[in-house]
Amino acid sequence: MPSRFKWVTANLGLKVVSFLLALGFWFYVVGEESIEITKTVPLEVSATNEKISIVKSSTSFLEVTFQTPRHLLAVLSSSSIPAMHEINADRAGDFSFNVTTKDFTLPGPEIRITKIFPSFVTVTLDEVIVKKVPIRAELMGEPAYGYRVDETSIELDPTAVLVEGPKGILEKMDAIQTEPIQLVGRIRSFRRTVKVREEPEIRALGDGLTEVEVPVIAEFSERELKKVPVKPLGTPAPRHYVKLETDEVSFTLKGPRELLGTLELDDVLAYVEVDELKSGSHEMAVRLIMPPELSLKGEAPIVLLEVDKVKT
Repeated sequence: MPSRFKWVTANLGLKVVSFLLALGFWFYVVGEESIEITKTVPLEVSATNEKISIVKSSTSFLEVTFQTPRHLLAVLSSSSIPAMHEINADRAGDFSFNVTTKDFTLPGPEIRITKIFPSFVTVTLDEVIVKKVPIRAELMGEPAYGYRVDETSIELDPTAVLVEGPKGILEKMDAIQTEPIQLVGRIRSFRRTVKVREEPEIRALGDGLTEVEVPVIAEFSERELKKVPVKPLGTPAPRHYVKLETDEVSFTLKGPRELLGTLELDDVLAYVEVDELKSGSHEMAVRLIMPPELSLKGEAPIVLLEVDKVKT
């Protein structure tokens, strides 16, 4: 045999073995066992017409059975394979269609779909409209103890927003809320710029922002103080002295709840003005020195006192 053909016979045994192994591997791959696996996959339905919205579907998930070679089982198990179907409709109402293999993007050509359930789907379509709706501030939590939000004085700018969505939903919508505004621990008014909250099937046109002024005010309450000592202040007429027939009084104060809750008797001074009083019995209204945030409820208490002349 000419020398130029010696490469054919060189290592002939090794080449025969390699050929047989390759041939066997090819037969293994071609004849590899196919297995079936069933997965729950999401169904996404969209409309090609921008003026039509899908408001309801008979199902959002499908039970799909796949047939795959065993070596692709891991690929199929780990892959996300949604079903996506587009419908072409120009009016509101119910629309039905069949889900087919064309609605899936499979991770490999060797993988096939053998069963889809349910394969018949009905969706409800509605006309898309634009509506101007008021914005309502959504408040979350509570201010600090003794404070509250004056909800009647909340201010928004702007007060309304244009939204786009299904006609059936927007016709029933009387307002749209903002994203939650946190109140926890607040003791004074504040201003925030917040977004309009996203609603299913509803889209705010523009930036969807509003500026909210939240007034936080002290919550007023009442508290009765009992047996508060009364002191005479001032100097009576020369050579006279004062004797209080009523030396304790009770009364009710109004003011911020937090302040009233921590108020002590020593924080309030009850007194009567006795300057230049002469001999006799006197009925006098009690005066109070107290924190300026507080006020007296009702009329001031009346005390009885006697002014007598000093005996020599």
